[in-house]
Formats: sequence, C-alpha cells, structure tokens
Amino acid sequence: MTQTATVTAVPKPGLVEVTVARQTACGHDCENCAGCGVQAGAVTVLAATELTVVPGDRVELYSSSGKVLPIAALVYLAPVVLFLLGYLLPGEIPGWGRALGGAIGFAAGLAGAIALDRHLRRSGGGVTYQVTRKL
Repeated sequence: MTQTATVTAVPKPGLVEVTVARQTACGHDCENCAGCGVQAGAVTVLAATELTVVPGDRVELYSSSGKVLPIAALVYLAPVVLFLLGYLLPGEIPGWGRALGGAIGFAAGLAGAIALDRHLRRSGGGVTYQVTRKL
C-alpha cells in the first residue's frame, strides 16, 4: 500500500523517520457514512530510502503488509474458535462445566493473541516501509 508521508527526521543515511496521517475506513467522508466523528491521528515510522530527503519533505511511502491479514485472522478467530471448542467438545459435562471450558478456551485464545502482539512489537511487526519517491 502506498501513502503520502512527511519526513520528520533523518537519523542516519538510508533511514528516515516519517509521519503518516492515519486513515479511517470511510476516508473522512463522514456525511456519507453516518457521521462517525472519528478523529484521525498520525503514525510515525522508520522507513528505508535511497533518496536524499530532509525533514519537511513530502514523500510517497510504500508499506509491505503481506503478513497482516493472516495475523489479524489468527488474533480475531483464535479466541472464538477456542471458546467453541471448550464449550462444545465436553458434551457429557453439565452446563456450568461446559461454560467453564468455553471461558478457559476463550482466555487461552486471548493469551495467545497478547503473546503474538508482544512478539510482533519486539520484532517490528512484519511490516516494512520504503520511501519510493519524493513528492
């Protein structure tokens, strides 16, 4: 995905800090999407570049996010699937036992999602950024 960003710093040659305006799902067309009123923020990331840029330059930023969709599916689906397995598999157990199994499965799914989030934050999240051109 490509976005327009503003260079905020150049920590070392070949690496720049850029700020990107966070986009909403409706593209801030609130009149046509029931007026959500969401305030967009800004995200600051480090990006590789072969261009000569200075703070204040506007650039086109490419982000490779091929790993994001499978990770999102895992984070959102794991707690639900583990809840259903914990609730439905022990068929002979009374209702409170099945509810407890479902709660344990859901908690295990959330714990896995939190562990994955922490791991991705430490390793860079699987998303890389590259400045493709100066605007």
